[in-house]
This record gives sequence, C-alpha cells and structure tokens, in this order.
Amino acid sequence: MDLERLNLALRAILSSWPKFKRGFPWRSETDPWRILLAELLLVQTDAAKVSAEYEKIVRALPDPQSALSVGEEGIAELLRPLGLYRQRARWIVKAAKFIIEEFGGSVPIKYEELRRVPGVGDYIAAAVAVACGGSAAVLDVNVARVLSRALFGRDAPRRYAYDPKLRRLAGQVEWTRDLLCALLDFAAKVCTARKPRCEGCPASASCAYFETRRGA
Repeated sequence: MDLERLNLALRAILSSWPKFKRGFPWRSETDPWRILLAELLLVQTDAAKVSAEYEKIVRALPDPQSALSVGEEGIAELLRPLGLYRQRARWIVKAAKFIIEEFGGSVPIKYEELRRVPGVGDYIAAAVAVACGGSAAVLDVNVARVLSRALFGRDAPRRYAYDPKLRRLAGQVEWTRDLLCALLDFAAKVCTARKPRCEGCPASASCAYFETRRGA
C-alpha cells in the first residue's frame, strides 16, 4: 500500500514537472566525469551558484587527467567563487587520481564502484549512477523530506540516512534521471522545508502530510 501511494505521488510530481522545472547545465550532460564533477560542486552549495560557474569549470577540467594537471592550487583558485574551494579541490584531485589508477581514467557508472571513489558518498554515487542510466537508491535531505511527508505525514528525521523505512522506500523507487531531477525541483519549489505550498500541490491527493495539515 505504501509503495502504491508513493508511486501515485511520484507520477503526479513527474507529470507536473514543467510547472516547477529548473534548468541547470549539468542535467544535459552524458559524460560521467562531468556529472560527477557537478555533484561534487553541489555539496553544501546553492545550485544557482554552481550553475553560474559550471561551464568555466568543466572547460578547465574536462576529464580526470586535466584535474591532475591543473592541481589542487589551480583548482582551488578556479572554485573560489563557490566557497569551500580548498576542500573541493582536494576532493576533485583525489577522485581524479583514483579514477585514473583504478579505472583507467573512465568514471565508473555502477553505484558500488562509484562508492569506492574518494569523496563520493551514498547520495553522489546513487545520483551519478541514475544519471548515467543505472539503478540505485537515491536518498538525500530533499528526497527524504518528500517521501516522509507523502507517506508518513511528517518531516523526515534528522538522521534520515539511517532511517530503515525511508531507505527501504527509496530502494523500491524505479529511479530515472528525469524523476530525480523532478523530485529535487519539487522539493525546492513546492515541498519546501519551510512553508510548503500544499494548496495546489500536484501530489496532494496521495500525500499524508497534506491530509494531516487539512485536518488540523
């Protein structure tokens, strides 16, 4: 029953995606390195800020070998507008070195292999795998919020990544790149952390959170 309700909500979100869709340059990428690079840049950073710098960054770092050639100092300077630039530079160089040494310079697209790359956690590995046409259970703070509200009528717990119910549900979703992007946009524009726009929400008919607020 939970999965049926969840699928109804996700289908409603995906079908209404054009109404709240955001346009980011990395969403049209097919190169796994560029997709991975975008995910590393998005950690703790507003997507609009990354979008403004993205093309300049991928021109300078088109592949793992170029990241080693530019080096930490050069990458840090390149990433200065995004903040956390020294930390990000270390991530990128370590990831690039590992990819060259372990995978011959080709970014893996399977979740289990991506998870081995330094600096790549559960969410980034899953997001890259899904963006490259694979399957993985995607769960970040935004996904967790939408799933928890839709099915349980409440916000996700602070330690959402360790919640067995949320992890099980995320694992049952048939993830695609479009669905993930639609869900992230929905979380940013409609099902926001504060003051969610429940009235007029496309998923309200299948949402326990909406029912709870309506009955309050």
